[in-house]
Amino acid sequence: MKELDALRSELDLWAEAGRTATCWWRDDDADKPDTPVRRMLDLSGETGAPVFIAVVPAKAVDDLSAPMLDCPTAIPVQHGWAHQDHSTPEVKGKWELGLHRPADAVLGELRQGWARMSELFGKRFEPMLGPPWNRIDPALFPHLPGIGFRILSTFAPRPGPEATYGLKQVNGHCDIISWKRDRTFIGAEKTANRMAEHLELRRTGAVEDEPTGLLTHVWINDEAAWAAMRAVIDLVAAHPAGRWLNWAELEAS
Repeated sequence: MKELDALRSELDLWAEAGRTATCWWRDDDADKPDTPVRRMLDLSGETGAPVFIAVVPAKAVDDLSAPMLDCPTAIPVQHGWAHQDHSTPEVKGKWELGLHRPADAVLGELRQGWARMSELFGKRFEPMLGPPWNRIDPALFPHLPGIGFRILSTFAPRPGPEATYGLKQVNGHCDIISWKRDRTFIGAEKTANRMAEHLELRRTGAVEDEPTGLLTHVWINDEAAWAAMRAVIDLVAAHPAGRWLNWAELEAS
């Protein structure tokens, strides 16, 4: 696929430098075992690329657990609590994990979410928090390890390897959906270019050397998005300088 040329060329530069371009895949908003979720699990299983599936605990149905547990490359992580906006009208953007209500209420919901995730997925549930809309007030960071979280994942290059003591930060960097354009797919070329851009920034030392994150929302996908995801995943997996990370590798990154 010619649209992936920029990503292919950047991976070649990593190979020339004798380095491994580590990548990871996060998908947001899962709550039921619908056709997109099952197709994502099949794609992960077929390619061997682990997928970190950010589940909405308050909305997740019991039937979601079996297909995810049956897929050895599926990694359940927590996506806030109910994916509900609690911000006030004058606030920019949507916030579930902001301080537009008492911190104890926010943290209490995260604890409920933790319990629900543990009920659904047992030991397969990994202690990552992906905030809805990728927004969380930094004042909450110090409380997250006490709940059990070990990784926080938002969006854009991280400012440092830890959000707070005991809480690693590993972000997404390439969202394949254009939210300002009616939630449409950005296209294969832009997807590859955005992955390549973050990899270049890492290679040149312009940003923190964290794994490059592909962020998807498969419930929105059209066929072009599915094809591009498959092509990008295959390219990274097949390239001598590329690797998709699992939980242990991501936590150690």
